[in-house]
Amino acid sequence: MMLVIGWQNADAQADSVWAWNKWCSRKDTLLLFNTGDNMIQIYCPGIKATELRVKSLDNSLRIADPQVVGDTLSVIAMPFPAKGKRMRLEVLNKKTSREIKTVSFNSDDIPALVARVGNIQGAEASRKEILMQTVLKIGFPKSLYSYPYTIKEYTFKISSSKGAATIHVNGIFLTKDVLQQIRDAAEGTVMEFTDIKVTCPECATRTLDPLKLKIK
Repeated sequence: MMLVIGWQNADAQADSVWAWNKWCSRKDTLLLFNTGDNMIQIYCPGIKATELRVKSLDNSLRIADPQVVGDTLSVIAMPFPAKGKRMRLEVLNKKTSREIKTVSFNSDDIPALVARVGNIQGAEASRKEILMQTVLKIGFPKSLYSYPYTIKEYTFKISSSKGAATIHVNGIFLTKDVLQQIRDAAEGTVMEFTDIKVTCPECATRTLDPLKLKIK
């Protein structure tokens, strides 16, 4: 649910402003991410997005030129918390220059992007649980940052008394060959996912730290 912010203004044509960061997984949380991608989006029922103007009120918040798509105004934003704790964005009526609402954001650091096997969170899991997973997933642990990174490829490595294997995989799926190696491996075997290459809509391909998972 998006955060609804009310106002009282004789000049207003509606009774609410909806504001959110597109890349925050909770739309009811006004949070910007340091060094991350942030896109503030604003929707005002009853007011065309082309009739809105936004202005940063603090040096701790820098914004680019806004863009309008449909009924939503979007603006790329960057927090600079060292320049002050307040990060206020003023929403104005472009025709009258009157304030509609001032929206206050907080900021948060982004943890390292990491990979995991499906929904498994720990460093070990039962063979049955591992075989129930279908894909490698990536995310930012304990963070609401949700910029859409995707896995392009990875290399699966496993070695036990029953043999060793190195399998290159394009995409996110645990292939039949990978799953078969997991079925055949002895308990206590540690599998490793290396050369995990990820990308996003506006960034270069990067390689994540290896992921290790033990069959218990």
